[in-house]
Amino acid sequence: MGTPAKRQLHLGYMYWLNGTHWGGWRLPEAPTANAFELDYAAKAAKIVEDAKFDFFFLGDTLPGDVYQEHWGTTHNAGRLEPFTLASQLALTTSKLGLVVTAHPTYYEPYILARLTASLDHLSKGRLSWNVVLGASDLAAQNFSLSDLGGERRYARADEFIRVIRQLWDSIEDGAYLQDKGTGHYLDPTKVHRLEHKGEFFQVAGTLPLARPPQGQIPLLYAGASESSRELTARHCELNFTGPASIEDSIEFNTDIRARARRIHGHDVPIFFLPGISPVIGDTRADAVEIFERLNAGLPLDEDPVDGDKDEQFWTSEAWSAIQQSRFPLPRGVRSLRSLSERVGVDLRAGGLDALVTTETAARFNDYGAKLLDAVAARTDRTVAKGAVRAGDLLRNAIGGGFPQVIGTAQDVADRLIEWFDRGAAEGFNINSPYLWDQLERFTGEVVPILQDKGVFRTEYTTDTFRGHFGLPVPPNQFARNS
Repeated sequence: MGTPAKRQLHLGYMYWLNGTHWGGWRLPEAPTANAFELDYAAKAAKIVEDAKFDFFFLGDTLPGDVYQEHWGTTHNAGRLEPFTLASQLALTTSKLGLVVTAHPTYYEPYILARLTASLDHLSKGRLSWNVVLGASDLAAQNFSLSDLGGERRYARADEFIRVIRQLWDSIEDGAYLQDKGTGHYLDPTKVHRLEHKGEFFQVAGTLPLARPPQGQIPLLYAGASESSRELTARHCELNFTGPASIEDSIEFNTDIRARARRIHGHDVPIFFLPGISPVIGDTRADAVEIFERLNAGLPLDEDPVDGDKDEQFWTSEAWSAIQQSRFPLPRGVRSLRSLSERVGVDLRAGGLDALVTTETAARFNDYGAKLLDAVAARTDRTVAKGAVRAGDLLRNAIGGGFPQVIGTAQDVADRLIEWFDRGAAEGFNINSPYLWDQLERFTGEVVPILQDKGVFRTEYTTDTFRGHFGLPVPPNQFARNS
């Protein structure tokens, strides 16, 4: 028996036009490129492919109100349609996996099966589909829908995925005889009509193209709710949620794998790639300075102390929904008033630059205590040192998101390897807080450290998305010998 191959870390890159920090585009060194130029995305993809990443991730959110939502991320105000962009990037890259995002609520299975199968052919097997189910009910109104459908959208998505998998298999390998002598173009025994009649969909036919090169195109999903965990366990090869700690990630991964074993009756490969946002500097202090410059660019309310809402708002269902949401605080509640409501102590008296005293901090609720811990971990500012201002807390409350690693390239590499070695992750979905500096520092400084440690490839050894993850092409469910 040969020696088992050494476990390798996987890297994806989450492409957002201006990076994922909502203040990043305002830095003087950050580009303000036109979102609709191919050269910009192609430049990012080339940097990522040169670094031997597994995939380039085209996230997508369909905004309900472009202007209001751009205060959370300017990327929502400037996104090309992902299938169109991916088809172009397939021509400018050759090994890099391409992830497209599509929401089952807004598609019919037949249309999406045809789009994905076509793009898998055109990219020679480099496609993956990121299944998303979240967005605003307001966005649904762009699709003649009153809302997203609540929990019912998960049942719809389950049937959607089952149908699309059948459509991908509906023409077997070898079906295209193209026999000029007999005139037989197709082998009828290898062409399958679905005749599907389900709760949500009725799909009679067959895709008019050969099975995708990968057979079944890999699925990605992000989400940690009960319904999301079940969807990942039932259908997906990759998951990229963002647990806050190694321990949380291990618990999450263990739970998903146990669910998958229950559903499938055996272990199935699922790769966990948490999202992570590195801020890289020459020193830890340099990285912290970059992070604080990013936070200084976060747009606050017109009145950053008392906020832009009337008194009744703070007891309304609208405020309650915002507090429970995982999305960034919208404009209008980016103030010391909103922060005070969240930490349980009124912080307005001294304004944004007022220091938080130990007496004040002692009265914080659990959310406030966690926020103080986050500020200390990100910036080394602590209340005990007399270094935490009310504005620091507010900006960190707004500018959170994916777990952040702030430090040198070595610090970042060490953190990734720690998660990897402890089984908390098979890899990471990297996002840069702004371009181009932070992307180039990760690929030019962190990746070589990972390669020197022997945990990340120095060259591609395969040409497909499945190949990068060691996933075989599954048998066709309709084939007689499968």
